Amino acid sequence: MIFIEYLSLLKIKDISKICSKPYGFELLILIYNQTKNNTDVGIEETYDKLMFNKSQRPAFINFINDLEHKGIISRHISKTKKSKILLRLNANLMYEINQILEINNLQTYT
Repeated sequence: MIFIEYLSLLKIKDISKICSKPYGFELLILIYNQTKNNTDVGIEETYDKLMFNKSQRPAFINFINDLEHKGIISRHISKTKKSKILLRLNANLMYEINQILEINNLQTYT
């Protein structure tokens, strides 16, 4: 089932851009969960959580900058620590992802 969801998600241009890197799908899952749960996880912690096909830190930061420039993600200052920068997916993208996940969940149970 996850394969169908993955293909459906890749049809979204912004997700396709995130997944253009070897660690992209893992990054998408991390940032999606951080956005959905409003967790206080910074950029450095997100980078450290990547387990597979991780790039060098400067290349990762450049990729994050590119995603931010395209409006796919945004940076927010942590409420608990002003020096910590949080990554969030944009609201429209979150809506699109949730629609796909919800539709596929409904199809699973019917």
